[in-house]
Amino acid sequence: MHFNEYVSSHFFHMVNSQDRSLISIIMFSFTSFFKAFSVALILGVCAVLIALWQHSSSQLNYASRDMDWEWSWMYYEPFSNGIQTTRTKDTKQLLFRSVDTSSKLTTVVNITYTNKLEIIVTYEDSCLSGSFFPAKLKLNQTPQEQINFQCEKNGRGYLFRRTANQLTSVQIKSDKFELKENFSEWPIDELKKDQFIQQHSNFFKGKGQSDVYEWSRD
Repeated sequence: MHFNEYVSSHFFHMVNSQDRSLISIIMFSFTSFFKAFSVALILGVCAVLIALWQHSSSQLNYASRDMDWEWSWMYYEPFSNGIQTTRTKDTKQLLFRSVDTSSKLTTVVNITYTNKLEIIVTYEDSCLSGSFFPAKLKLNQTPQEQINFQCEKNGRGYLFRRTANQLTSVQIKSDKFELKENFSEWPIDELKKDQFIQQHSNFFKGKGQSDVYEWSRD
């Protein structure tokens, strides 16, 4: 091999070695970055899931009144209030509710045995039985009126309830809180449907529907 060829070969060998070293460094840096990014992503997802679970648990357990509330998943809103559902333990009556822990409010909607919709709003604060505080109510399209929130006998909160043939919206304002609910965002029709099925439980059982509760509110 001539001297020039030897020098050229040695030079290119050095360049190739440097290129390989540079590529190795780049690949190592990329791999390290990818691993760090993956770990950060997994930790971030875990943090979000934990936060969702904590928020969900605090919402479902808030002022539960010894009932087992769960999310109505079609109306579930992460990190928001959403709509919860349960059934009474004795008559299996379907209930829906929304809670606002920051304002200490629970809003429950059910249907009476006479097929009227009932709204129950509770301001969750300990009180002296018989005490009350005033508020202003605007239900559906009716004029605003003065109402009172009465302390429950157990002293666990102040309560107001009202029945109506339909529910579209409610606004309540007091010195303690302000509430606005749009019931077009609630599964209100499910209440009447569920009650109809209970009142005709034998018919629906005969049609093969297994999850039917018998009417027991007479």
